[in-house]
Amino acid sequence: MKALFLGNVAADTYAGIKDELPAGLDCVILDDPVDPALLPEAASDADILVSNRWFAEFPPAPKLRLVQSVATGVDLFDLPSLPKGCAVCNSFGHETAIAEFVVMAMLALHHRFFQIAGEFREQGSWASSWVQSGTPHGEVRGSTLGIVGYGRVGQEVARRAAPFGCRILAANRSPREPDAGVERVYPLAELDQMLALCDTVAVCTALGPETAGLIDADRLAAMKPGAFLINIARGPVIDEDALYAALSSGRLGGAAIDVWWQYPSPDDPNRRGSRHPFHELPNVIVTPHNSGWTSGMVRRRWDEIADNVARFVRGDSLINLVVTT
Repeated sequence: MKALFLGNVAADTYAGIKDELPAGLDCVILDDPVDPALLPEAASDADILVSNRWFAEFPPAPKLRLVQSVATGVDLFDLPSLPKGCAVCNSFGHETAIAEFVVMAMLALHHRFFQIAGEFREQGSWASSWVQSGTPHGEVRGSTLGIVGYGRVGQEVARRAAPFGCRILAANRSPREPDAGVERVYPLAELDQMLALCDTVAVCTALGPETAGLIDADRLAAMKPGAFLINIARGPVIDEDALYAALSSGRLGGAAIDVWWQYPSPDDPNRRGSRHPFHELPNVIVTPHNSGWTSGMVRRRWDEIADNVARFVRGDSLINLVVTT
């Protein structure tokens, strides 16, 4: 049996799990997924693909029976180009890290942490302090957190935020009962009602037909004036132009953005994440899609992938099955 590890993340994954893989598994590692000289032969007889992408223009891979994503999302796999009957699985392990990021960002936004620390560092300003009768900053105790997408990440965010004394609401595509500490789970059809109640909105939903453009200009307008927004989902879940307008005008109090509308390319490795200069807004925290990229997450995800590949080789049931083509 042959496994193809395709792309730089998959190559790193192989280096981390090679000792856990079944004996006798033939592994081919291509850290350049579009290598025209090597990919056709490697794909032609691969039974397993470990990667984060498979495009329609890639060469045929007629023997594939398992596509193991090295990420949670499978939106970069062109499913129609995969052989019929191929199992497509994703991987997790990121919930704890992303939940910690959301809570950290919520605390930083409410406390105006970066703004105040920056003013004091750069200007020696005491203007935000009681020493000069400054305007007090906020706190999260007693505030309302709304979680859009109450899946693995959303549930972990709720568990991490509850001890801070937040009121927690959630909205989800499918019906789901609230866990302890969550007051209510709204259907997406009633999302506007939830948004109007929230001091912070954390967008944690997967990207799909129902959620592309979910947070548009109307929904941003439905939020409380001065509310905060945190996006760790996917950039296109939120209308890019509308969000920039709401933040630059001060209609929203601030945001933490970790996922974007455009990404680096080999020709532009430092490409900004948006057509708009979000990074110039003082009320916005910007990070390069790394909220879940912790050492603990990497190890947990590697172990899940190794386990699933071993299950496939043994003929056992798979974990994290997303779809069968």
